[in-house]
Amino acid sequence: MILVIGGRGQGKREFALQNLIPEDEAPMVRWASGRDEGWESYMKSRYCCDFHLFIRRLMNREVGVGAGGNPWMPGDQKQMEVILKALLQDVPDRILVTDEIGYGIVPADAAERQYREETGRLCCLAAKEARQVWRVLCGLGQRIK
Repeated sequence: MILVIGGRGQGKREFALQNLIPEDEAPMVRWASGRDEGWESYMKSRYCCDFHLFIRRLMNREVGVGAGGNPWMPGDQKQMEVILKALLQDVPDRILVTDEIGYGIVPADAAERQYREETGRLCCLAAKEARQVWRVLCGLGQRIK
C-alpha cells in the first residue's frame, strides 16, 4: 500500500496520478471516495481517497466495520486491526489518500476530538504498514517512508 497524506486541497490525488500511477493506467483510474462508498466497494478499490471521511462514516455508524457490518466501537484496537488488515489484504497495491486533520485548533466538541484521535491512530497504523508514505503540500510530494 502507498499512503498519501496532506491538507485539504493540496493536490494529493493529482500528485498520485502524475507520480505513483503508471501513465497508461492513469486515464482509467476511478477513485473510491470515503465520502460515499460502502465497506465492500471501498476495500476492493485499488485507488481510495478521503479515508478520513470513511473513518467519520464508520464512527457515525453509516458504514459497518468488516464484512459483518459491525458498529464502530471507540478506541477498539481490534476494529482498527480489522480495518488495517482489510486495507492491506484485499488490495495490497492500493493507493490510499487521506487528509491530515490533526493540526489547528483542538475542537471543543468531544466527538470531533475523538474523530481526530481515531483517524490519527488509524493513519499511524496505515503508515507503519505502508510500503511508501508521501506527504503532499501545494502539489509537491515528499516521500517520508
